[in-house]
Amino acid sequence: MLKNSLFVFRFIILNFIGSQLKSLASKSEESRTEDVNEYCPTETFQPRCKNSEAILMTSATYGRMRIGRCITAEEIDAQRSLSFPHMLDCSADVLLLFDKKCSGKSECDVRVFEIKSANIKPCVPGLEVYLEASFSCIRVADERRSCAVTVSSDPIHVIITSDDAQRLCGSKEKPWTVEAPLGQRINVSLLDFGSSSPLQGERRACQVMGKIMDKSIQTVTSICRNEGIREKEIYSSKKNYLEIILIESEEERRGSNDWKVILKFKSVGCSDILPPEDMWLKRTEDLIAVGCYSNRQVWRLNCIQGRWNGVIGNCTNGHKETSKSESNELLQERQSSLSDSEQVLAIVSICAFTVAICIAIVCIGAVCLRRFYLESKKQQDYKSLNCFVDPTKINFDTQRFSVEKQGKELLRSQEENAPTYSVWVDDGDSNFISRQNTST
Repeated sequence: MLKNSLFVFRFIILNFIGSQLKSLASKSEESRTEDVNEYCPTETFQPRCKNSEAILMTSATYGRMRIGRCITAEEIDAQRSLSFPHMLDCSADVLLLFDKKCSGKSECDVRVFEIKSANIKPCVPGLEVYLEASFSCIRVADERRSCAVTVSSDPIHVIITSDDAQRLCGSKEKPWTVEAPLGQRINVSLLDFGSSSPLQGERRACQVMGKIMDKSIQTVTSICRNEGIREKEIYSSKKNYLEIILIESEEERRGSNDWKVILKFKSVGCSDILPPEDMWLKRTEDLIAVGCYSNRQVWRLNCIQGRWNGVIGNCTNGHKETSKSESNELLQERQSSLSDSEQVLAIVSICAFTVAICIAIVCIGAVCLRRFYLESKKQQDYKSLNCFVDPTKINFDTQRFSVEKQGKELLRSQEENAPTYSVWVDDGDSNFISRQNTST
């Protein structure tokens, strides 16, 4: 029973943490994407990324697109008075040019006026043109550290260039190994920056630059470049492990062409979960059935966007056995009663209750310590007011020290000639202690 409860609690917590991590990853990826900015003719486009990241151009347009920082409304009015044609809405897509200069690097500098040297003239002569561009920073694998790539829902990339001498990974002896968590699959996409889009009706031959080896089903898939498609998905694995081997082409041997591509890896699906000892589990692609050995209880989970959706109950020996249809109805009721927001509310409530208990314990401890301190101080004050007689100097019964006046006069008359000692006697007044003489 305890194992089942821990399993259910762990399943809910892991699902919640996984969803939060994915939302954070998506937010962080969005934050790494720059907005579209204007760059005037005298300015320089200077994208920058971290050492573990690379630039991926998302847009680049050169021309006169709109009124903004580089082209003012006053300039447009002046040109209209001179009857200039095409004052706005003349532009050219220069993404391919910026892919060659920036994509795949951690930083680059492109001066806007240098674009003219590429023989790109989107507008009539005499009109000032500017650049609008945006980029994102993508995670890249560092082959100087390892040829093993761990894949998650946040994509990771491998940059491959035509310079074979710079490659440390990708050979038969040392291939790229790509691995995702158990139960998940790997999607492989190719970003090709070396060729323009094909003309209508044009077919380009595949230039094989590598192979994807899926050993789980013993298949080999070719990696083709120069097909005129900037980004395309080329393979989806059946299991969670792949190997990538790069092939040197005839162009590379001759050194006649420089090219650059990026392989993008991303995990899809849900990772496996382990049931407790008294439960069985059966997975069929994106569906999981979890049941009890002790009875006929069955729960089913669906994998949606990398997360298991559903509820797993407890297996109790004394629970009434249910049929398959009853189990499905129970599953639907539990799924409708426990949504994601309720899971979050339950966790927050537990945390708040725990904090309240801790605060109560601290307060009770402080009150007890204060009471103990006050009692100790009271006892010390009481002892300081008591009368103490040195027993080494006075060797007679303390009952002889009567505070009554008659008793003291009797003792003085009987022991008139005896040696006398000084004794401090409490006369009943807490503020004064009197000194009296007595004899042995």
